[in-house]
Amino acid sequence: MLKLSQLLAAALLFGTCVFAQESTQSESAPAPKRRGTSGDYAEHRLRRLTKLLNLTDDQQQKLRPILQDEQKQMQSAEADTTLTQQQKHRKMKEIHRSSRAQMDTILTDEQKKLLGPERPQGGGRHHGRRAQPAPSPATTDSNNPQ
Repeated sequence: MLKLSQLLAAALLFGTCVFAQESTQSESAPAPKRRGTSGDYAEHRLRRLTKLLNLTDDQQQKLRPILQDEQKQMQSAEADTTLTQQQKHRKMKEIHRSSRAQMDTILTDEQKKLLGPERPQGGGRHHGRRAQPAPSPATTDSNNPQ
C-alpha cells in the first residue's frame, strides 16, 4: 500500500511539473495555427505537387513563391472579420484561381493534365460528380406489359 501511495504521489508530481512547463511555454509563444505557418503549408503543397507532377528543380523554384503568396492571401481572407463566410469562400476561390493561372504558365501540358482542370463554377467537394441518368421511358415500360 505504501508503494502505491508513493507511486501515485510521484505521478502527481510529474504531471504538475509537465503542466507547469506547458503553461509557461504557451504564455511565451502563441500557439501555432492548425495548418502551420504559410511557408510550411506551401512547402507541403510543393512537395506533394513535385511528387505528383515530377516537377523539375527550376519549376519548384518558380512555384514556391506562388504557393507561399497564395497561402498568405488565404490566411488574410480567413482572418478578415468584415467578410461573411460566403464572401470569404468566394475570395478564397478567386485567390486559388489566380494562383492556378500563374502555375499553369510554369507547368507543361502533360503536368496540367495530371493536375486536372479547375473545379466547375459553384465548386464544392461533390459538385463535380455526375448524377446517374434517369432511366429512359423505354426501359421502364419494358417491365410493364401493355
